[in-house]
Amino acid sequence: MSYIEKARELGEALLKTAEVQGVIAAEKAISSDPETKEAFMQYQEKERQLVATQMLSKVVPEKESLALIDLKVRLMNKYPLIRNFFAQQQKFEKVMAMVNLTITTTIHGMPSADQLPLPEEVQKLAQQVLDSVTGGKAAKTMDVPADLKLPQGFKFPNTKPQDKK
Repeated sequence: MSYIEKARELGEALLKTAEVQGVIAAEKAISSDPETKEAFMQYQEKERQLVATQMLSKVVPEKESLALIDLKVRLMNKYPLIRNFFAQQQKFEKVMAMVNLTITTTIHGMPSADQLPLPEEVQKLAQQVLDSVTGGKAAKTMDVPADLKLPQGFKFPNTKPQDKK
């Protein structure tokens, strides 16, 4: 079976999830209210314009980005159906982040939480997420290059998993 067929199967499986169904229901609810629908369409048009600008010039003026965020916040405050849509969309994005993490770690290997530049109190939670990605099965370990540059303020822990023995 080709990877395209597998991707289609994944899409069909995702379509059945509560998160996708929540987004679909939220979209239908917006469409059923003319005032909310018009406001949401205006937001989507401004978002499309911003994306088009970014694709053409690669730089989006900060003023336009802030205006879109401001519009989104105002719409969420005024229209409960739009607020619900964005909440449902956020749930779906979490699912997609897990899907992408699963695909990426299958290809590149799985880091352990101690390989991540995270505070100790977050590492346990991170390890739970990583464990859920593997489904409890052992995964190929990711090699972190020694010369990997992290953003300012981040650093790798001093110990490596094999040092804990």
